[in-house]
Amino acid sequence: MIDMKLTRQYFDVKSVVFGEKCAYKSGILTVNEEELKEQCKDLCKAVKDFHLEITEPDENARIIHVLDAIQPMVKIEGEGQQYSGFFGTPYTVGRGVTNLYEGFAVIESAALPWDSTNASSGLLYPRDAIIELTGEHAGYTPFSKTHNLVIVYELNEGKSSIEYDNDIRLIAMRISACLAELTRGLKPNRTELFSTEEEHPELPGVVLVWQCQNQGPYANTMLYGLPIDDMVPTVLHPNEMLDGCVVSGNYVWPAFKVPTYLHVNHPVLLELYRRHGKDINFKGVLFCRSHNPSNWHKQRCASHNVKLAQMLGAQGLVMVWEGGGNACVDGMLTIQTAERHGIKASTITFEFGGKDGTEGLLLVDDVPEADAICSGGSIERPITLSKVDRAVGGDTFRLNKESGGYFPPSKEELTMGTRTQMYLGGNQCAYSRLTAAAY
Repeated sequence: MIDMKLTRQYFDVKSVVFGEKCAYKSGILTVNEEELKEQCKDLCKAVKDFHLEITEPDENARIIHVLDAIQPMVKIEGEGQQYSGFFGTPYTVGRGVTNLYEGFAVIESAALPWDSTNASSGLLYPRDAIIELTGEHAGYTPFSKTHNLVIVYELNEGKSSIEYDNDIRLIAMRISACLAELTRGLKPNRTELFSTEEEHPELPGVVLVWQCQNQGPYANTMLYGLPIDDMVPTVLHPNEMLDGCVVSGNYVWPAFKVPTYLHVNHPVLLELYRRHGKDINFKGVLFCRSHNPSNWHKQRCASHNVKLAQMLGAQGLVMVWEGGGNACVDGMLTIQTAERHGIKASTITFEFGGKDGTEGLLLVDDVPEADAICSGGSIERPITLSKVDRAVGGDTFRLNKESGGYFPPSKEELTMGTRTQMYLGGNQCAYSRLTAAAY
């Protein structure tokens, strides 16, 4: 087993406030907007300007036009830097010491153009994504329980989707790094060591297959700074993900997307790590692309996944994917191929099922071998959002582009026929309080 030891040093954020200078002390993170704008002025090309807003846990508010969410962190020791491949050489990360804030996220908010020149044709356009900070629907997302610094962008007209996407991401990552840098030299609230160096051959070997969306601008995933495109499955040490080797660029389907924050704090990965040496022998992550263009490409990916799992000596495989129907086919083929080669496989997925969860097909695809499925609940049940005191990101929602657009006030009550617009509302990376059970 490769020698990869990563220590994470956690710094609690109890409150975020605006002040004269960026600082972190005794759990209080102070943010100065002008200071951070100065740090980012060379990145503002497709972005005309931005302003910052702070939200508190359980505030009677919502955030709209949500794009990505970033875990602020900074690499203190070890090769490379946090989010390797951005702002530096893409050295392999996952060793050394990394500082990160706990209870705090940086969130991007922008109304990306809907015109046909900006990746907006057909299904691949940036839908409005909604985070509820309070009430019964706050449980869809971890960001109802974190202190959030929301970057609200104003865009220049006439730029390409690639230009908007790039500038928005880099500004958020630089702000995150500037704030995390404030922890350098300070004593953390707690530390955690991550290592799979100690083997446990008496326990069943298990791999995580992490299959991410990649369909072009606004629907991409980056590995060490580049979109994964036609990449065949590759082995990652779990520490690489904890250090930010995977970055999201997916804004198309809010319910299914996985933000960078959860690539770095992947619930399934962290659970497998906790169980390493107790009831499993965690063998690593098989990282691959979903939404492959044909069944030929999908089986190619599935077969590579299973070959790598066999080479790692895995007896079990946890299949987790990002995305909707197309991605389900990729995932099911990996499950089928694994089971046919003697590897037990399980998965987690959202369901369809109409208004009451029982109508029509529950999954886009299934195979007989997929007999250990955890449900993340139905995304097709209607949902009513309550009126709130404050809406961060804009005065109106942007909904239903397919039918010409619907732009109701963003602070008022809103009923929607499905939960597609709810940020992380149907994600398969296991962050949600939704579930369903069969009896």
